Amino acid sequence: MLIKKMKYLYFIMLFMNFGLLYGQDQELTEEQYAILNLELLKGKVYENTNFGYYWSNYLNLKWLSSQEGFCGYREDAIFKTSEFSKYIDEEILGSLSTIVTNELGPKKIQSSKLESLEVKLVSEYDSNMIRYVSAPIIKGDFAVMLDRVGWIEQINFYKKTEEGVWERFCEVYVLLMIVD
Repeated sequence: MLIKKMKYLYFIMLFMNFGLLYGQDQELTEEQYAILNLELLKGKVYENTNFGYYWSNYLNLKWLSSQEGFCGYREDAIFKTSEFSKYIDEEILGSLSTIVTNELGPKKIQSSKLESLEVKLVSEYDSNMIRYVSAPIIKGDFAVMLDRVGWIEQINFYKKTEEGVWERFCEVYVLLMIVD
């Protein structure tokens, strides 16, 4: 009987700890705000980061190389997405994917840490014109972020320059399959 009560107590404690961990306000780092400040220049943005896990499935060279389009952060460094492996290897993508999968929940975006005064953080899902972004996921000198407005969804890739400044070097659109 005592063992049975201890099992119940253990499960209750486990769920309470998970709830505290999941519900606690997680803060974005200064590096993450440096990337957000590249992207969030104006418009309505949802006040919490998007933490969908599905997009981690796109963080692999096979899928990225199969996409049509071009990348590059300078005119002299334009490349086709089919050449993605020249810029990021599978190991880094795997690490980024793992970090996305292990995200514990949304993080609050603090307006005081955003550089643009033309960004309005909103709390309601009341329009297709509200922008939703994931927390920037960083691994070494590379980062990735999901960015969505309405039905348009893209994955943005970033690389840190030798001077330590983040630059976007590629955006890959995710085609959403809509079934009616």
